[in-house]
Amino acid sequence: MRCFIFIDGSNFYQGSKKLIADKTISLLKFNYTAFNQFLGGQNKVVGARYYIGAIKRHNNDDKSEILYANQQKLIAWLQQHKIPTVLGTIIKHPDKTYHEKGVDVRIAVEMIRLARLNEYDQAILISSDTDLVPAIEEVHSFKKKVKYIGFPHNQSFGLSKTADDLLLLRKEDLLNFFPPHEK
Repeated sequence: MRCFIFIDGSNFYQGSKKLIADKTISLLKFNYTAFNQFLGGQNKVVGARYYIGAIKRHNNDDKSEILYANQQKLIAWLQQHKIPTVLGTIIKHPDKTYHEKGVDVRIAVEMIRLARLNEYDQAILISSDTDLVPAIEEVHSFKKKVKYIGFPHNQSFGLSKTADDLLLLRKEDLLNFFPPHEK
């Protein structure tokens, strides 16, 4: 079976961070290639994409410069693992919080488009956003399977119910994909 992996970057980052709960471990050392093989199991992984909101630099804002630089390092690291990034946007609300926009829509559109083009037999979706349930239902209309990958502390029951298969990641699952001295 051919698998395509769709990674909601913010969900993966936040879920991993909470699950690992060790600030000394950086996802910039995470072996995404081996992780994708783990997710695919005996199946052939034909592609993967990482979806995130693009951080913008703002004049005289040191925090935005740091966040931007870190995101550029992540994108370069993903490129080394042959994982393209697909960028949405990040907007600042009046309450000074930041929110991603367009990331879930991009995931949904690509899941459906690639299913229609018969690029995969199974979508592997790493997200916990219930907004993606209609996309899974549409992917099913193309006779494709969907495996939902989530985190125990943030499981989406809508995605769990709609997907054909489910894997809730454990701390041990993730630690296997860091260099030995990082664990």
